[in-house]
Amino acid sequence: MNKKLWLLLMALVLALALVACGGGTATETTEETAPTEAVEAPTEAAAPTEAAAEAPTEEAVADISAEADTSGIEPIRIAIVMPSTVTDLAWSQSLYDSLLRIQEQAGGPDVVEIAYTENMFNVTDAAAAIRDYADSGYNLVIAHGTHYGTSLFEVAPDFPETSFAWGTAVDTGADQGIENVFAYEARAEEGGFVNGVLAANLSKSGVLGVVGPVEAGDAKLYIDGFVAGAKSANPDIQVNVSYTGSFGDTALAAEAANTHIAAGADILTGSAQQVVGAIGVAKDQGVLWMGTQSDQSSLAPDVVVASQLYDWDGVLTDMIKKHQAGEYGGTAYALTLANGGLVMKFADGLDDTAVSAANDASAQIVAGSLDAMAAAEEAVPAEEPAMEEESMMEYPDIEPVRIALVMPSTITDLAWSESMYDSLKQLQDHYGEDVIEIAYTENMFNVTDAAAAIRDYADSGYNLILAHGAQYGTSLFEIAPDFPETSFAWGTSTNTGAEEGVTNVFAYDPRLEQGGYVLGVLAANITESNIIGLVGPVDAGDAKLHVDGFVAGVRDTNPDAQVNVSFTGSFGDTALAAEAANTQIAAGADVLTGSAQQVVGAIGVAKDAGVPWMGVQADQSPLAPDVVVATVLYDWRPTLLAMIQANQSGNYGDQVFQLTLENSGQTMIYSDSLPEDAVAAAQAAEAGIIDGSIEIVPEPRN
Repeated sequence: MNKKLWLLLMALVLALALVACGGGTATETTEETAPTEAVEAPTEAAAPTEAAAEAPTEEAVADISAEADTSGIEPIRIAIVMPSTVTDLAWSQSLYDSLLRIQEQAGGPDVVEIAYTENMFNVTDAAAAIRDYADSGYNLVIAHGTHYGTSLFEVAPDFPETSFAWGTAVDTGADQGIENVFAYEARAEEGGFVNGVLAANLSKSGVLGVVGPVEAGDAKLYIDGFVAGAKSANPDIQVNVSYTGSFGDTALAAEAANTHIAAGADILTGSAQQVVGAIGVAKDQGVLWMGTQSDQSSLAPDVVVASQLYDWDGVLTDMIKKHQAGEYGGTAYALTLANGGLVMKFADGLDDTAVSAANDASAQIVAGSLDAMAAAEEAVPAEEPAMEEESMMEYPDIEPVRIALVMPSTITDLAWSESMYDSLKQLQDHYGEDVIEIAYTENMFNVTDAAAAIRDYADSGYNLILAHGAQYGTSLFEIAPDFPETSFAWGTSTNTGAEEGVTNVFAYDPRLEQGGYVLGVLAANITESNIIGLVGPVDAGDAKLHVDGFVAGVRDTNPDAQVNVSFTGSFGDTALAAEAANTQIAAGADVLTGSAQQVVGAIGVAKDAGVPWMGVQADQSPLAPDVVVATVLYDWRPTLLAMIQANQSGNYGDQVFQLTLENSGQTMIYSDSLPEDAVAAAQAAEAGIIDGSIEIVPEPRN
């Protein structure tokens, strides 16, 4: 399996990161015989979104048959809040279709009233919708998404006789004293394994392609199971897996499908509502598709040859009956092949041997002689943290802390935002989720929305709130005085608000001219044309420092080398960055560098042209391992720990932190492909900056 070498896909992923996980306008509808009533959605901005959940833990879950007995159901009002639409042919539709079946079997809308709110990717709006349904007297309110869990646990205690439910999860909130929340999950690795066996037996090219959304929840379970099933049937099979980073972006899924087909895949699979785009490509190319969650065959009956269908009928009926018996929550459910919650559907006319192998795998899973989860974990082992890096890091004792991150791009931008999120996750991995709780809000280019998110996190009791962008400073200084015992932080900046009398704001500032200088030395040593191109976003912040340092490093090493600097005027426009890179190469540049999330477009051009790339902030080598030859990697962990310790000792702000080479806030990474003398020169520059023998003097620029 290769999850990281799909350059074209990933470039587009990040190019469209600002719209990823979108889904259109939120819609709320009451389903009787037709949608008739709308519940007005709150318009609060900024979604504090919970970090994506890990794979379900091995906790006890109820084994409920999918065969629903609706007899005896009394009139009940059910509401669903969902991240996509009731016609998404995936996650949301699977649950909605089950509710419609229950409604019909129980006697119609007079017995089972259904209301729903669609396209609730904004968690703040979703939380308001959940509360509104409870206020309106709905008996069972279903928050159909893992990211709604925190909100649900805050709302549920206020309505003790209302039942709430969420998934995919097995946590009912019992350890928090909550008694009215159900949880549900789909053991999607089971059907994924079966589809994998079928795919390996049907494939003629020996190459399979997987279009995943986000590497979490039932999507990850399904994909890991698929990989395991395929490899069990054919150890030589090649399974190429790519994650688009979005549940709903059909354009990204289509591009992923095209990339897989170009790499030789003759069978595709994938999950979430995004796959409508991928199925369209499969149909046009005559490539077989295997689906999950809902029946997607209506899109392309000739190519959708297998499906794992989710049947929630039994689970939902059990919730209804428990509620009406006075048991308002506390049960976790799982859909499995054995209980009929997962149903395999194969098209007619498939090779009998392949179908027989798939059916045998399904029978073994049902009988318990084949553990699909164990097989998936063996086929796709979890990545282990680097022990060498871990041993160099000191971790002081800290008390439990809640940290929120508001950022201008996404946690997968391979740049500014990802660098901070990765550091937070590394700390959480070390201390545990019970010590460090992380919440985040992505794509906050709108400063007004960002301010609302910052204030909402402070209202919700988060101890440290990171406003990860220089544009957030004014808002921060307005909000911070209202929460004197909450610590706020922002960067890049050295202004803590002390002059305004603010005492609870930290500031942080990566001294990127240092790492930039080292990259400049390296670039000057490997260029053959003596022309180097730099693709900047805007001439400010750490992007400006990178340019200043890089140009100085080149100049001090090779005065004859020319550095052509272009600023796109955008942090996130990958098309502009690609255009700038093409222009630089056309002008003779044989080494490129740049900063901000825009650069994935430039890296794509560098890969196509075989031009070395030097990155900053986060590790961009997964995009193009052969051309990303050096990186200035940000490590925020010491800074974050210093902030946490200060907060917990009663010092809520008024400190400035800097990332430098000396304090390891910046770490240099060099590719093994580089000439030894070039790396030695770069490492000598590192040492000179650290010991003070090298002074970085920027060239004047207009």
